[in-house]
Amino acid sequence: MKVTSLDCRQLRKLLRKEPSRCLVLDCRPYLSYSASCLRGSLNVNLNSVVMRRARGGAVPLHFVVPDEAARARLLLGGEGAAGTARLAAVVVLDQGTGHWQKLKKDSTAQVVLNALLSSLPEAGARVCFLKGGYETFNSQYPECCVDGKLISLERTEVERNLASHCEKQSANHKPAYDQGGPVEILPFLYLGSAYHASKCEFLANLHITALLNVSRKSSESFKDQYCYKWIPVEDSHTADISSHFQEAIDFIGKSK
Repeated sequence: MKVTSLDCRQLRKLLRKEPSRCLVLDCRPYLSYSASCLRGSLNVNLNSVVMRRARGGAVPLHFVVPDEAARARLLLGGEGAAGTARLAAVVVLDQGTGHWQKLKKDSTAQVVLNALLSSLPEAGARVCFLKGGYETFNSQYPECCVDGKLISLERTEVERNLASHCEKQSANHKPAYDQGGPVEILPFLYLGSAYHASKCEFLANLHITALLNVSRKSSESFKDQYCYKWIPVEDSHTADISSHFQEAIDFIGKSK
């Protein structure tokens, strides 16, 4: 399988003729994507852990396409299952690169292309790259694009009143970071608080096997039940957390 270059006219024709059989993966930063994007496209947002893994080879497809339905259609070969339309093409785009061969090896678009080429069946969707990127396509076919609204930093009077009310009630409630459950960052990695880590039901339901504690205090009780590491860091904006990044990354990599 190889990468096929598409110009803006060809992509417009493909979207007009078979919109349901074309998946567009937008590799621009999320803020750029949220401000303006091609209608129906999916944003690919790869964090530093995934980008680091990509240096050793193609990353698994679920990092690139977390949407299960879209990923399932990508992996269909032949004519697909009954009642399911097989994707004819998956189109990767960035801000404005003229040709996929000019992509940097560590660019998000190149990582995505590598993942697609290594994961898709031979009889699956064509892997394409949009020449000129979103910038060119938007200039030629703005009717196919959607302008989003950037989040304003200024709050309305209603929002300020609501925030004030919540602050008054905060003494009787758990902090925001303790509410709900741990947040999934990657399919194998969750971000939570000390409260979450203390709740066995949270850990069991998420099949957690390792805990990385980055705080002032260690929790010795975890050592008998989990693969456990404590990195002592002060809860302060002046703390140098970057000096602990490699240690944390090494632990996460070994625990996966």
